Amino acid sequence: MRRVTTRTFSDDEQLIRGVLEDVIREAEGEGALTLHRRAVALGDRLRGGDDAAADELAALVAGLAPDELQVLIRSLTRWFQLTNLAEDNERVRRIRARELAEAPGPRRGSLRDAVGRLAADGVDADVLRRLLGRAQVQLVMTAHPTEARRRTTLEKLARVFAVLRGLDERRPTVESEAVAAMQLASAVQELWGSDEIRAVSPTVLDEVRTGLLYVTSTLADVVPQLYRELEAAIAETYPDEEIDVPPLLRFGSWMGGDRDGNPFVTPDVTVQALADMREACLRFLRDRAMDLAARVSLSSRLVGDPPALADVLADGTERFPELAEGLRLRNPEEPYRRAFTLIARRLRATWEGDLEGYRGPDELLADLRACRDALQDGNGRHVAAGELQDVIRQVEVFGFHFMRLDVREHAGIHRHAIGEILAELGLEQDYAQRSVADRCAILEREIEARRPLIPADTSGFSASTQETVETFRMLYAQRTGEHADALLTYIVSGTETPADLLEVLLLMKECRLTKAGGAGALMRVVPLFEAGETLAAAGETMRTLVRMPCYRRALAALGDEQEIMVGYSDSNKDVGYVASGWAVYRAQLQLVEVLREHGLRWTFFHGRGGAVGRGGGPSNVAILAQPPGTVGGRLKVTEQGEVLSDKYSVPEIAHRELELTTSAALLRGAGPGDAQLSAQQRARFEPVLEAMAERSAGVYRDLVYGDPDFVAFFHAATPVDEISRLRLGSRPAKRRQTDRIEDFRAIPWVFSWTQARIVLPAWFGLGTALRAAREEHGVELLREMEAGWPFFAALLSNAEMACAKADPVIAARYAALVEDAALRERLWPRIREELERTIAELLAVTGQDALLSRDPVLQRSIARRNPSVDPLSFVQVELLRRRRAGDEDPELARASFLAINGIAGGLRNTG
Repeated sequence: MRRVTTRTFSDDEQLIRGVLEDVIREAEGEGALTLHRRAVALGDRLRGGDDAAADELAALVAGLAPDELQVLIRSLTRWFQLTNLAEDNERVRRIRARELAEAPGPRRGSLRDAVGRLAADGVDADVLRRLLGRAQVQLVMTAHPTEARRRTTLEKLARVFAVLRGLDERRPTVESEAVAAMQLASAVQELWGSDEIRAVSPTVLDEVRTGLLYVTSTLADVVPQLYRELEAAIAETYPDEEIDVPPLLRFGSWMGGDRDGNPFVTPDVTVQALADMREACLRFLRDRAMDLAARVSLSSRLVGDPPALADVLADGTERFPELAEGLRLRNPEEPYRRAFTLIARRLRATWEGDLEGYRGPDELLADLRACRDALQDGNGRHVAAGELQDVIRQVEVFGFHFMRLDVREHAGIHRHAIGEILAELGLEQDYAQRSVADRCAILEREIEARRPLIPADTSGFSASTQETVETFRMLYAQRTGEHADALLTYIVSGTETPADLLEVLLLMKECRLTKAGGAGALMRVVPLFEAGETLAAAGETMRTLVRMPCYRRALAALGDEQEIMVGYSDSNKDVGYVASGWAVYRAQLQLVEVLREHGLRWTFFHGRGGAVGRGGGPSNVAILAQPPGTVGGRLKVTEQGEVLSDKYSVPEIAHRELELTTSAALLRGAGPGDAQLSAQQRARFEPVLEAMAERSAGVYRDLVYGDPDFVAFFHAATPVDEISRLRLGSRPAKRRQTDRIEDFRAIPWVFSWTQARIVLPAWFGLGTALRAAREEHGVELLREMEAGWPFFAALLSNAEMACAKADPVIAARYAALVEDAALRERLWPRIREELERTIAELLAVTGQDALLSRDPVLQRSIARRNPSVDPLSFVQVELLRRRRAGDEDPELARASFLAINGIAGGLRNTG
């Protein structure tokens, strides 16, 4: 039985505090520690209600030189990073303690719990088989919002965490604590002496390699464990049934494929990203095969010669005769060792481009399964079910690339290319200005036509059109070559009309990704519905499309399944938090109705960010909150850059996140999780939320788009300009170089409001909407909605978390940076009053005395951080004030960037 550790968060906190203080004292002197302690003490007083502490803190930082500001920022930032690790370690303890406390029953949220709930709800073995047969959970890593920390920082923090976990895993002694302190001191000293600011912006391929790091270091080992637990749960719950578990959990990536607004994702970069992914995966699998060769040493003298292994050995001997002869001489009576060594050699040949390599994952799986069959037939059943089965699972889930690469581009790019091509050929001179119906007719005609539109030589076209055509030609080459299994989805961001998808289908046809008429399509065309009006019209957009013969032929080529992406970030920026959430919810219901009507299957792809303003929040809560009938066990979700490190750096936490997500998807596929609202409840609840969405959108748009000076307020009251210059990722901060809110990417938009401790995108408009609903319908109805409707509960709980991270006192300091007094007094009181109204209404509906009282772990975490985050906010305000007053000291710019990183770490949020 697993030993229960006696260590606590306080033990870890005390240990890391002592180590950090020693490192700072040695590097910077006692004065740096005194400054750190003074700033945190003032933060404590401020949080305790001492209003004078705010002015004292402002005066303290105002009197610091640039180098002193940098040391203070660094000390606070490193403290947050180490505190985050201590909190992660405490989460691991809670997971294990809960498992022990609930034994022998299943741990809540586990796969065993989910399977048990399915059985209790009447799901028999046949229904479960069908559910597993269609179930698929795809987690897609993206590079935005880009991880604010450098990869070198992440690696050092991983070493610190390993030391903390080691103390839990063994019985601590005075000696072990001393050794741990020495190990921590080494890693923390490296952290202290390492620059948090990147010398250059990361490239797209840097982002690809960072994403692969999470797979190779954590996910690759966690995934087989998860499948074992699902198989064990099914065997326990359905003991008399044979139920196979297919590879329902998969991974994807946008890094290297997301072209939307990123000029650095060229066709060549996409090819290189695929090559990097493939080589990393094949090297990993080669190493696993070599591990098997080292371990599976069964002797034919003792267990017999396995007939099922004959073909693997014969094929390997034919391909690599010299290696096979050496193995025969060295391991004459160890056929498995010879077989796995030959498999490893063939894997190496695969990434080297040797013709003797595997043509695809299926060939490798055939060899591995032959080895498994041989073991099962020859007194090696337990060996077959051990590490070999894990490797088979890894190949099933990860293929030869670890992740499938999605490609994304904006609809406007395709429209421009098609318009230019048609004009050049004299077919249509004003394509882009034609009505949607006319454009659709033109596109249908050209998709059906057998004659080509695009010449082999595209040098006569604009650079944009040349690159668009080159991208589709590249996709054909990769989709029909060694990267076939790693490409399937082409996402069209900014989708508004059916023409936006037909334009992609025409480009596919011109580049051989589909035949004339849409038949034989090699890639899915996936709309991304994200703005408010676009979401509202999504059902009709898809109804028009699926009635078109050419589009239906393309769908038929890929199993009559339509993938649809729904976006939270841009819809939030467009209509605000409440209306965005409701628009996405309602659009899914309408889309399902259309697709079901036409006999099609579907998968919804949720473009969720890490922050609440971008659809963030706990993944399992979000899945269970989806509209009934829309999940069906099939789900695709983005995993943003900032949450990758929080979710997938630590094996135990990665395991918990994956089991929660997979369990929720299964429950929403066939179990009680899909029975959300009765017809009577829908009739009572939905009109209330519809009115709330309308009211909140009105309030939000009146502020953000209705006031002509709002953009000026945004730039003055937040560090958005500094964030745009910070080397976070490869993608520019804006789609177009204008000051319009519409052209800002959701990342800097949300990130900036979070840094200023306002967090406006995650709650603005909710307070007004809740108050109106309460006054019209009574608080009891709202409480009934919160208790009985998972979607409404998630809407409120995510906003509650955001409000807990907002702070009107500190936000007022940022607002004071707005030099135009009339503008400041016109807008800041409106924002502050709506925040106060939102908090009051959330407390009224939830019946709490304080925000997050129902989530004491999160409440404690935020309260613990605030006294240290607050001084950083005061530092940032001071830095912004100096920079805007004309101080060009480059050290102030560095300090500004450091402060942004520090606040992000303290709040555990970027954008």
